[in-house]
Amino acid sequence: MYRFKFLFSLLILGLNVHSQNDIDAIRYSRYGTNGSSRFVAMGGAFGSLGADLSCAAYNPAGLGLYRRGEINFSGGLRTTNNEGIINSKSTSISNAAFVFNNFGILGGWEAKNDKESRNIISFTNSQTQNFLNKTRMASYTNNNSILKDMSDIANQSYGNLNSFYEGLAYQAYLLDKDTVNRRYNSLVDTKRSVKQTRDLVTSGKVNELNFSYAYALKDQFYFGASLGLPRVEYTSTLTHNEVDDKDSMRIGYTSSTPPLTYTTTYLEAIPNLHSDYQQMLGFKSLTYTEYFKTKGSGVNLKIGGIFRPSDQVRFGFYYHTPTIYTLKDEYYNAMVSSFDKDPAQTVSVKDPEDGGYFNYTIITPSRISANTAFIIGKLVAIGVDYEMVNYKTASLSSGDIGDFAGVNAVIKKKYSNGHNVRIGSEFNIKPVMLRVGYNMQGSPFGDVFAGDFVRNSFSIGAGFRTKNNLYFDFVWVKTLSTEVYDLYQTRDYQAKIKYNATNISATVGVKF
Repeated sequence: MYRFKFLFSLLILGLNVHSQNDIDAIRYSRYGTNGSSRFVAMGGAFGSLGADLSCAAYNPAGLGLYRRGEINFSGGLRTTNNEGIINSKSTSISNAAFVFNNFGILGGWEAKNDKESRNIISFTNSQTQNFLNKTRMASYTNNNSILKDMSDIANQSYGNLNSFYEGLAYQAYLLDKDTVNRRYNSLVDTKRSVKQTRDLVTSGKVNELNFSYAYALKDQFYFGASLGLPRVEYTSTLTHNEVDDKDSMRIGYTSSTPPLTYTTTYLEAIPNLHSDYQQMLGFKSLTYTEYFKTKGSGVNLKIGGIFRPSDQVRFGFYYHTPTIYTLKDEYYNAMVSSFDKDPAQTVSVKDPEDGGYFNYTIITPSRISANTAFIIGKLVAIGVDYEMVNYKTASLSSGDIGDFAGVNAVIKKKYSNGHNVRIGSEFNIKPVMLRVGYNMQGSPFGDVFAGDFVRNSFSIGAGFRTKNNLYFDFVWVKTLSTEVYDLYQTRDYQAKIKYNATNISATVGVKF
């Protein structure tokens, strides 16, 4: 969902006409905690427990433990209350939306000439990721205006402005070109402190269709495979605003009739200032926007197995091939500025003017998992799953082999193995089932259980069955994580983001 520690990669790659980078590859490589309410309530620890339709998206061998057909549907409410911390100032903002979690249908038949073995087929649609998030960071610039970053970049390569970033500031009258000294000067006095706000808003999801087959061999060995067809929708909007709310850079006339004269101003300290800027008077506000929207689809294959040596113990494994996504981005960057001469009159620029489009491919890492489960009579079920994902193997590509050579080099250098742990338990106190779960998704930089970019989810749930084979399950899950966010490319200016998401979901289903 956001930038990790991307200063290194941005310095290597620069800002080119494409918005795609290592962030995109990692975003689609990290699953959420989604599925049926029973699955989520137990932290997703169904690798060897099985008998849940959500297994199709994880270990399809678990479908082999079904003895009857089933159909279910899951949905609920997702809320976020994220906190952005910058210059020791904290800002919180909330968001909420109804979400789809899971739909599935399953049926089977006995193996020919072997009543102790079964064939199972299923169709499921599971939401493996949800990108609903809104984060705000607000403070005063304290010598960290975005114009400082833009002017530093502009002066690294005089006369060669990037139209997506510092070039926008030049077109919006926020940077002036000093041809005598061959440099660019900021029309914002970066030594003065102005109010600064950055909003990060994302939405979208990954819904994955799975066509699955499982085989139960004498109720001791279970094998399964799923053909996964994920579909991606993702939208991201970054909005950075600065406003001279204290009028520290206000410039006024000493005469209201031509020729106009001005009070002594900070602009006089800027060498060789173009006369157009004097006419604009002092800086009032700016808004910088980065927008992109991604749509596409992918394909993968999942295989797995479960061994049940006794009624009390089960062991499982699964392997997911890399997912190959074919994606299309729609994007633009924009800048809006206003000045003291007429704050209501703004200067607006956008690049590309009509929006840009780009087609490319992302290959996410494969994943492998080992699982175990314990059944204590008919009272308690406990599942434990471990999963490893090698984020170094993610990659991007397009029709031009050179487009992403730098990005892929950064991925191999920056990321490492990720380790995920899922633990869950179910207690049968008829007619109610009580469930608790824990899901730890390790950082793509290697940290586990604690640290930046580690996601921890805690869940509780309940369910009950009716006499006519109808059932209802409910779950509450809290997901917490923190990330370091770099605002600029050339300056060590970081924020801390604390993500806080809550999902309340329900599942209704029937066995037949």
